[in-house]
Amino acid sequence: MKIGLRVVKTAVSIMISIFIARLLGLEPDHFAGIISMLAVQPSVYRSLRNSMSNLASAMFAALLGISVVELTGSSTSFLIALVAFIVMALLVRLKKTASLPLAVIITVNTMGTADELFGSAALHQLSLVLIGMTVGTAVNMIRRPVHHEREESLLTKAETMLRALLYYVSIDVENGRMTPYKPGMRQQIDEVRSYIEKGNAVSQLIREDRWLTKATQSPSGSGERFLTYETMVERIRDLIKALEKADLTLEEAARLKRAIWLLARAQERVISGKRVPFRLLNKALHPDETKLVPDGKALRDLFPYYQAYEALREYGQEMPNMRSNPTPAAIRKPSLVTKLKSSLHLPLRNRDYNKARPPF
Repeated sequence: MKIGLRVVKTAVSIMISIFIARLLGLEPDHFAGIISMLAVQPSVYRSLRNSMSNLASAMFAALLGISVVELTGSSTSFLIALVAFIVMALLVRLKKTASLPLAVIITVNTMGTADELFGSAALHQLSLVLIGMTVGTAVNMIRRPVHHEREESLLTKAETMLRALLYYVSIDVENGRMTPYKPGMRQQIDEVRSYIEKGNAVSQLIREDRWLTKATQSPSGSGERFLTYETMVERIRDLIKALEKADLTLEEAARLKRAIWLLARAQERVISGKRVPFRLLNKALHPDETKLVPDGKALRDLFPYYQAYEALREYGQEMPNMRSNPTPAAIRKPSLVTKLKSSLHLPLRNRDYNKARPPF
């Protein structure tokens, strides 16, 4: 089992938080370690957001708890439960349920230790929360979460599964029998969707911390590629459902099989960065209209093929978006050869004898 960096950072932040709490004589000191664990989030943005939200909720809970104890002069179990209920109701009303467990714990701790710590109970609780949140966020920022490798892995898995589905459909068409959508093909499509959903979540984490990267770094555009894959998997679903109603013994089945195979090969070239003649490919993603006859039965038999070709064309339209974004032209610097070539050709543009020469 692989131990991730987040586990290590959490353990380090717990150790540092408890050490600082003991150094300052705060009670209970282990509570700072518990709070620091909440601050180590999958992104720095979430660490900062949770820290601010938890600090605000903790301050409200501590002040309310100590105020009730000072006013009533007691901290019975019924009174603690009543104040905890009020805190929960207000946070639910304000839609701050993420920090609700911490606020309840602060309320109970503040009122429960009021007799032992006297008036400093609320101060101890707020100090422990501040130490835990500060240390956890600082540790998370020192070694920021990195999700690019996981994102690329999910992109590769989703793209590979999409291509495999195309080949599966091509084999079914060749055999003249489609695999039923439920449960066989649906299970494969759901697997691709799971990769896409995980990828969207990872891309969201990367976008949240984009403000910490240098301005010269261009975004990878992986989030948009996951959206592209989401559209493509839906087109494969439409393709399978259309072919379930098709008569695969017709001559058009051989043409459709070739179109699916060409589409899968084109996808391989797009992923490898090679050029794809999309205009020629689009021509192959149409039925053979020369063999159409004005026969109602023939048109009904070919209608599922029209739906299949339409799904293939929409699938192919998404292929250019599968490429990762290239480096912007503003970042690229022209080479010395390019500069020299430009400077040599500029004075020759307006000369008469240059017009007679064929372009190179």
